[in-house]
Amino acid sequence: MFLSGYRVGVIGAGVAGLACAYMLAREGAEVVVFERDPPPPEDPELAFSSWKRLGASQVRHSHVFLGRLRVLLRDHYPELLQELLRAGFREMRPIDNPPPALRGRLEPEPGDDDLVALAGRRVTFEWVLRRVIGENPRVQIETDSKVLGLLAVPTVPPQVCGVLVDRGRSREAAIRFHFVVDASGRHSTIPRWLQKIGCRPVVEQQEESGIVYYTRFYRRRAGSEEPKPGQDPWVADWDWLKFALFPAEGGVFSITLAVPLVEPRLKILSRAAVFDRIVRAIPGLRDWVDPDVAEPYAAAPREVEAMGGLMNRRRRFVDADGLIVSRLFVIGDAAYCTNPLYGRGCAQAFLHAHLLLEALREAGGDPQVAATQLDELAQQQLSPFYRASVVADRDAVRRALGKPPVRFLDRVQEGFFRDGVAVAMRTDPVVYRAFLRMINMFETPEQAFLQPEVVARTLWVMSQGEAFRRRHGWRPPPARDRYLMEIGIPSRE
Repeated sequence: MFLSGYRVGVIGAGVAGLACAYMLAREGAEVVVFERDPPPPEDPELAFSSWKRLGASQVRHSHVFLGRLRVLLRDHYPELLQELLRAGFREMRPIDNPPPALRGRLEPEPGDDDLVALAGRRVTFEWVLRRVIGENPRVQIETDSKVLGLLAVPTVPPQVCGVLVDRGRSREAAIRFHFVVDASGRHSTIPRWLQKIGCRPVVEQQEESGIVYYTRFYRRRAGSEEPKPGQDPWVADWDWLKFALFPAEGGVFSITLAVPLVEPRLKILSRAAVFDRIVRAIPGLRDWVDPDVAEPYAAAPREVEAMGGLMNRRRRFVDADGLIVSRLFVIGDAAYCTNPLYGRGCAQAFLHAHLLLEALREAGGDPQVAATQLDELAQQQLSPFYRASVVADRDAVRRALGKPPVRFLDRVQEGFFRDGVAVAMRTDPVVYRAFLRMINMFETPEQAFLQPEVVARTLWVMSQGEAFRRRHGWRPPPARDRYLMEIGIPSRE
């Protein structure tokens, strides 16, 4: 255990912070996790209905735990994977249940076992991590404790040596550590803290996603069967509306509707009756919410959860002059925050914690050397997904406004993906697997779909003409205004 003798402070007990504490403690470190929210109830169902998680507003929205995360657990932390499965998490194997045109045509290939996601609720995921970590005597979780700032030695660059913590009732404490990890999520105030200890500015890029989304949880009725996939998708993008269904544990599932900020009349989706009306009007979802199949989940604290302020943001702590701070690591959404619509948040958080462990191992436990290595690893393995999210969100905003691509190359690319890839992934096994590698975060969209064989097969599909696309592609989305008026949402003024 190469971190024996180290004392580490971790800010935040979300997925990134819990993963980090678990990994560092396994290597011998004594870890104290500071969490401003209270501890969870003893039961995951009670946690879902009553646990106050003001520091993680996304916990009661839809989540999917991508193949990249499952492979990380399977290969390095199998005990965590087993505990999640015992808690009711499901392994979703799309290779075993492909689109209709591919059924019976998918021969097993090496790597198929990687293309498996985990289905479950985010609250249950955190609850399991908390329970497992609580069994490790080297980890202490201080709940109801708010970190106010960093303690540092005024070197060049400043060296973080601890944190200032408010433990409630005006009890403040300065606690020293060998190094500190900020895993406090997308609301992290780390740039301000670093400024106070004399650091150069954080290297930051940020861009709004341009959407807001609404989530409603349901539970299948006793004795009902889960609807089977058909011609109509459970996940789709209609430009003015995106929707997705997420199975979870214990017969629970959730549906998320994401709408562009340029469509303010759809704020009405925060009303349960309107949410249900629009879901019942979507062919791929209506079987799920049939009253004989499912009912709204009574344990949900709100009928519909809304979340806005979604952004893509990347923070780096290395600039042209080198490290801007020493003995501090920033991981998860505090450093790499992407639009949660793409489902990468938990996988990125867990991967970032694992990269930190690998950087510390390679550096022999030296935090200063490890910081530079972590930045390089994150640039290689996380930055491409940040860029992919930014590009996708810019394109989504343009399409929501009804604007065509400006550049000729962009028009060609849009046609390639809309008329080619969207059909080829339902009819061609190579393109289908490329899609699964992309969606599970093993490859970016460019890496997956611009491989020569994938391009060639997609162009062949495009050459088959409109009849082929109508037979095998998704049903065309309905016209926005007419569709909304039919379900009782007034047209724009």
